[in-house]
Amino acid sequence: MIRFRQFVFRIIDRVKLTLTASNSRANQMENRLDQWNIRWEENKTGWHLKDVNCVLLNHGDLLLSEPSRRVLVPLCGKTLDLKWFYDGGHTVVGIEGIEMPIVDFFSEHDIPYVVEQFPDGKLYKSKDGRLLMYCCDLFKLNAAILGKFDAIWDRGSLVAIYEEDRENYAKLMKSVLAPDFRYLASIVQYTPTEKFSGPPRTIPTELLQELYGDVCEIKIVESIDRSQDEKVRNTWELDAMDEVVVLMTPKH
Repeated sequence: MIRFRQFVFRIIDRVKLTLTASNSRANQMENRLDQWNIRWEENKTGWHLKDVNCVLLNHGDLLLSEPSRRVLVPLCGKTLDLKWFYDGGHTVVGIEGIEMPIVDFFSEHDIPYVVEQFPDGKLYKSKDGRLLMYCCDLFKLNAAILGKFDAIWDRGSLVAIYEEDRENYAKLMKSVLAPDFRYLASIVQYTPTEKFSGPPRTIPTELLQELYGDVCEIKIVESIDRSQDEKVRNTWELDAMDEVVVLMTPKH
């Protein structure tokens, strides 16, 4: 009887630890979203470009191998890249944790939309169904909700997430890849210092291989020296930084 009670107590303790860990992660994610929400409200959005990303303009043909692709843009904010895909006749799906930039995007581009609720957030959808933006915690989504994608455009996403989330992030991205996918990523590489370690966080090529090498062929398309950029030199006080454009395709 005593042994049985001890066994029961051990089970209860494990359940408590699991619930505590789960709640801790949920609170951590909520705090992170709160931080990003404040930055949007205070217009501290230095990552938001006023034009379509030049990497996408220069290498978009590598990403979009055929017309009418289904494209995913994780942690999209209100990037003009979404409109670029949309105007090109593609179906584009964005994921963003903060509602403000999503509403701004549809308003600024005068795109009629509807809003649908789902258990972990909201789905903003254009009336023609070709532009969708999920407003929720990225890690609440899965392939069953999102479906499969012919293309993923990863600019400012992998470099923004915390190191401890990278493995789960890569698992999610790999789970939504269509068989003949193209995955274009713009990452940065530099030596972190006490003053600056991101975001954007450095992503060594070896890390990409570790995260994606099981299903992807990884090819460096371009490396751009950003060492003389004002923010790199004066704000982040880094000696050197490279922006590296990477194309990932199915591994055969």
